[in-house]
Amino acid sequence: MVQSAFRPGRRTVLRALGLAGFGALTRHATQRVTAQSATRVPILAYHNIDYSGSQFATTPEMLEAECVWLATNGYTTISVYQLWNAISAGAPLPANPVLLCNDDGWPGTTTFAATLSAHGMVGNYFINNYSPLSASDLQYLALNGPVQSHTANHQMMSHLDPATQIAEIADNQAYISGITGQPVQFLAWPFGDFNASALQAARDCGILAAFGLGGVACHVGQGDTLALPRIMIETTDTLDTFASKVGHW
Repeated sequence: MVQSAFRPGRRTVLRALGLAGFGALTRHATQRVTAQSATRVPILAYHNIDYSGSQFATTPEMLEAECVWLATNGYTTISVYQLWNAISAGAPLPANPVLLCNDDGWPGTTTFAATLSAHGMVGNYFINNYSPLSASDLQYLALNGPVQSHTANHQMMSHLDPATQIAEIADNQAYISGITGQPVQFLAWPFGDFNASALQAARDCGILAAFGLGGVACHVGQGDTLALPRIMIETTDTLDTFASKVGHW
């Protein structure tokens, strides 16, 4: 199984084990990923955590309420490494797994990380090279979850030639790993956009799994691991629509 190189610092042993992908060592009962219900993983894509009201903004209060809802309803957050170990090696996942992502690296990303941390939850961060976050911000994120690729310049990958596609991924990997000291083995496609040569570029750069859009839950062992579906969280979401997105088959 693939393990990540997290440096949890003063985090609890529980969080350190969860971030490293040891899904069997959580406080929740675990199960082998055999039944379809056990393999379903909603992957939620967040962006801005602020009061901008932009299409993909979530207020800090709504994020807090969503974390409470997930905990109350028995969901356990996982890292991309835990998901990959389940896909590639049949590693156990906690009951009712959910994967929380934050894309782009807007200033509110640190609020996202702090909120999840306060609830004992792990986030997954997809950052581009021109994110306004500082190096110390990225290092803080790396204490709270995997910091992974969103390409260097957040372009429509299908519009680029193969050499530029490789450069977009490789340059971003070097940028992130140079700050966090962690491997960058996962990718979120900007705008959910890719083509055959972009998929090959991801393989050539050592990407294990990549995430698109699609609005439905991921099912372990089903579909292309370089095009795993995610569900967008939007500013119009209420707790009812959030619950519907999490529960949508």
